[in-house]
Amino acid sequence: MAFDCIEKRLSRLLAQHGQFVASHFVWFIILPIIVSVILGLGALRLHQRTDIEYLFTPENGPAKKHRSEIERHFTVDYNGGFLPDRKTGVGRYSHALIVAKNDGNVLSGDTLEEVIKFHESVKNLTVTMDDKDYSYDDLCGKWKTECVDPNMLLRLVNYKSRNVDLMTLTYPVTVVQNTEYFIGSDLGGVELQNNSETMTTAKAMSLLYSLSSEELDDVSVKWEDAFVSKATELNSSKIDVRLITSRTLNQDFVDIVSFMLPLLVYAFFVLTSFAVISCTMLDWVASKPLLTVLGVISALLAVASSFGLLLFCGVPFNHLVIGMPFLTLGVGVDDMFIMIASWRSTSPHLSVRDRLGKTFSEAALSITITSITDALAFGIGAISNFPSVRIFCCYCGVAIVFDYIYQLTFFGGCMALIGRREKQNRHCVTFRKVVSKKEAPSTLYKLFCAGGVPKIPQNVDVNTSEHFVMRFFSEYYGPFITKKWCKVFTLFLYLGYISVAIFGCLQLSEGINPKQLALDDSYSVRYYDTQQKYFNEFGPIVQIVMTTPQNYSDVSVQTEIQRVLDELQSSFYFHRGSSHTTQCWLLEYLNFLNHTGLSYTAEDYFIYHLRNSFLKFPLYERYQLDLSFSLDNMAIESSRCLVTSRDIANATVERKRKFMHKAREIAESSWIPMLAYHPSFVFDDHFDAILPSTIQNILIAAVGMLLVSLLLIPQPICAVYVTVSIASIVIGVIGYMALWDVGLDFISMIIIVVCIGFSVDYSAHVTYAFVISPRDSRNERAIEGLHLLGLPILQSFISTVLAICLISTAETYAFRAIFKEMLLGMIFGALHGLLFLPVLLSTLGPLQPTRQSLDKIWRLNRTRGDVLPSPPHLTSGNTSNPLFIDGDVIDQTETSSQLPHAEETPSHVWSNYADIRFIDDDSTDTELAQSNHVQSRISQADPAQVPSSMQLDHGRIWRAATTNQHIGCQWPHANATEMYLGPNS
Repeated sequence: MAFDCIEKRLSRLLAQHGQFVASHFVWFIILPIIVSVILGLGALRLHQRTDIEYLFTPENGPAKKHRSEIERHFTVDYNGGFLPDRKTGVGRYSHALIVAKNDGNVLSGDTLEEVIKFHESVKNLTVTMDDKDYSYDDLCGKWKTECVDPNMLLRLVNYKSRNVDLMTLTYPVTVVQNTEYFIGSDLGGVELQNNSETMTTAKAMSLLYSLSSEELDDVSVKWEDAFVSKATELNSSKIDVRLITSRTLNQDFVDIVSFMLPLLVYAFFVLTSFAVISCTMLDWVASKPLLTVLGVISALLAVASSFGLLLFCGVPFNHLVIGMPFLTLGVGVDDMFIMIASWRSTSPHLSVRDRLGKTFSEAALSITITSITDALAFGIGAISNFPSVRIFCCYCGVAIVFDYIYQLTFFGGCMALIGRREKQNRHCVTFRKVVSKKEAPSTLYKLFCAGGVPKIPQNVDVNTSEHFVMRFFSEYYGPFITKKWCKVFTLFLYLGYISVAIFGCLQLSEGINPKQLALDDSYSVRYYDTQQKYFNEFGPIVQIVMTTPQNYSDVSVQTEIQRVLDELQSSFYFHRGSSHTTQCWLLEYLNFLNHTGLSYTAEDYFIYHLRNSFLKFPLYERYQLDLSFSLDNMAIESSRCLVTSRDIANATVERKRKFMHKAREIAESSWIPMLAYHPSFVFDDHFDAILPSTIQNILIAAVGMLLVSLLLIPQPICAVYVTVSIASIVIGVIGYMALWDVGLDFISMIIIVVCIGFSVDYSAHVTYAFVISPRDSRNERAIEGLHLLGLPILQSFISTVLAICLISTAETYAFRAIFKEMLLGMIFGALHGLLFLPVLLSTLGPLQPTRQSLDKIWRLNRTRGDVLPSPPHLTSGNTSNPLFIDGDVIDQTETSSQLPHAEETPSHVWSNYADIRFIDDDSTDTELAQSNHVQSRISQADPAQVPSSMQLDHGRIWRAATTNQHIGCQWPHANATEMYLGPNS
């Protein structure tokens, strides 16, 4: 079939590449290092992006479009026309929540005096830039000519604590000199007297210092830093300051990177130590501790190259990208284990060139599949409309590509170098030549020095260099899970797993709070906790903007605006209407007209009184910021009203989302074009974008994985199984992470993409091994797959878990969430790769081995003594007695009678293999039994290597009765490299 053709040709190409690498290994080691060093210079261009809006909000979110529309009509003037509740962006600010110590009252004289002293110290802060000093008065947002007061109550007491005792304060509106002032957002933890509106105590007070974010933005940044220093250094017995600035989370992101960098060093040593230990055996020649170190270095080269290349290309860096090296190390070490496992399964009697060719033909093809699917998964994430996700996936995807390239070049060259050491039977640590364990002169020598292949062929167990875990999977674990009762138990276990996962998916929450982005020990955490505890009654002030010109003198327009405001106020998420919780110029203006007796008969009179009477009164001057007039001042192009929400600032993510939806729904229900907006909506839009983006990524990834698997796995049904396995793992990760208090957000969306890649690794490796296995039954082929890949999967699982365990120590929710999801992904990936998928394949896998599986060279320690069927493409024509060595067709046209005579073939080409097989489906038992010339001619080569007897097995296979010996030969043929089975001449 076409799928088989693609896989087979790619396997052959990789085998040729492996042979080429073995012949020129020095260059393949040196060149990747040089490339990595050159690309690594891109780190000099490192610049970290910490802008929350840029990183964590959807690029096409509705709030960003609404903001652009609003800013077209209303601009923010920090130098005389600024009010905080009219802002369209977050801007620069420093916010302090003052809490009275010992559960005290911030309104008591001595405590309020401490608050005022703190305020005065803040006002006196100065910063210097370009030899010029700037104070708060130079940087603050101003209404008319004065800085906007950070707290209305302080203004009412004229910043003198003794005045508070002379006043009767009510809440949330207090009256001073017959004027009402709203102080609901300025005080927290308020207690009222006898269910009246008279305040007795307040636990906390809010001080908001708004700064210019225009020409003096850099200076404002420095002033924020000075504010943080002043607030954190405050030592008072009366008050405690909980603070945040516009740059707090940005600085936390920088600190996260500084915290994670040392962990990367630890991860390198942990992974290297584990790799060395897991690849060290009692055979001191076959052990490869140095090669595992080089394998980890290969992954580090990929990290350096990907960082450098993308930084050279101007791709920004953010704090989440620091998790990429941990993931790349996991993938690189996984590929390394696969390559080493494949090398182990080749015959040590082959040349290094042939062994590396065979290794590449299978292991390199396997990691080709997983690298393509991993890169595809990250490529899908790279089209996300969240820049943080896109940047992270770009770095990871490029790192995966570099890791694949370096596996086929740098690590391949290292394998050839270490393979030469093994070929010369040198110790893996001392590099001194040693003898095999059978030839060891003493017990101590056997334990600490001996290994490799004996110099003189003898009856040795060729499996002595096989890892004990591989034998565990083939002799114990594989046969156990393929028992019928165990399959039934596995079915029920899977049903339990998927049922809990689906239940968890139904409990999944969406979105993330800013507090979860901060470091655990950040001063902002105390701010968010205090805000939630004391300032949860009055929430964001939502702008209801009429975006098109309207005739506001028309009663129908007035009625419609009133209806929208009434509907907002009657909803669960907003306060009932008052002149303080609902600020609307139109309602105030109509009341003004009624009280003054002014009238209008047309729109021009309506606007004339508005501009020349209403907006001139000091009480109504603020409404100038809510009206956008035409160039001739004869029409209103746009206007807005403000409605105060309740109990939203610290509500759950779900409640915030419903609040935003309700505000937009009511505004958009009007026949007048309206929109509802608050600066927090820009961030909150990610609540709606996360789930669709995640589903899109999963579906595209599933289709992509299916197509790649169909092309490169020679059985279409098995490619479907890989895709189903990926879907099952993703459902498990999402469901169980929800039960582990991890919601669906842009962080978890990244890791779901990562888990797709890792799940492909495990599933594709096992499925590919099953497909190319030459075993007859499904159970045997499943066991064969576990034998080949159980160890590398287990090694990959443990090594990756060791790496991500270090991530769990990060003092931030983001990386703890990454740890939880990655751990779930690794556990479920390993569970599917080592249990669910093998059981599925052993039950519903393809019945017959593929043609490719019969053409593969199956190594001594895998097929010894097996009876292999003749492949269909050799059952007719001139194909009598094709010779199979370890399952490979040596020549499809030569017959056994054409074996070379001893005098034609030097004796040193005969080697110590496990068995020799001559297959002829058309021959009778008698005809095969009469082929004694084969045995006699072998005898002429080297009598010491002749099996004690030859026996007929099912009329199809001649094999040596003594399975410790295998006679191979080199044909006198032009294409000798393909026929060669013995050691180097």
